[in-house]
Parts: sequence; structure tokens; C-alpha cells
Amino acid sequence: MKPIIFHTPDKLRKILWYHLYIILLALAPLLVSIAAGFIGNCMGCNINEGGTDACVRLGISFGNVLNPLGVLGWLCIITVPLGIIAAIVLIIAAIHDTIYHKNNP
Repeated sequence: MKPIIFHTPDKLRKILWYHLYIILLALAPLLVSIAAGFIGNCMGCNINEGGTDACVRLGISFGNVLNPLGVLGWLCIITVPLGIIAAIVLIIAAIHDTIYHKNNP
């Protein structure tokens, strides 16, 4: 059988980076939501899912921007399971390709 993903051993050595990318993409909505909550708390704004808060600083209303970013954390319901599935597929492909490269130097 031919290699699935890693056609050369050099690409196989980069598997840790591929896993880090998957983790980053899976947790990106949560990180954005945490950042929005942190920024809102630093500015003294109330960030919640119930609606926007009139958070006016320097003449700009930040509530309309921070509220959707705070709710973005719910997207993790989709991205985390997909990230887990992608990591499992990547591990299976790496095991398969490692066996292939050991048998066919």
C-alpha cells in the first residue's frame, strides 16, 4: 500500500506541528471568547449571551463587537469533536505511513 499523507519521511517528522495546528483550530473559538471576556472585564463591560451592553469607551460602542465574540465560544461544540476526529485520523495515517517507510526504505 502507498503512503496515505506523508509521502516522505521528512513530512512524517512534522507530525507534531500538524497536531498543534489541529489543536489551535479546534480551540480557536474558545480562545476568542476568552479574549472577548477579558477585554470586556478590563473595560468594565458586561459581556453575556442575553444581549449587548452599552459599553461606550472613547465615544465608540464596544458592546456590539464584544458580544458576538463572547458567544463564539459555543462554536467549540462543533470544532472540538472535529479536531479530535482529525487528530485520530492523522495518528492512524502516521502509523500506517511509518510502517510503509520502514518496509520500503
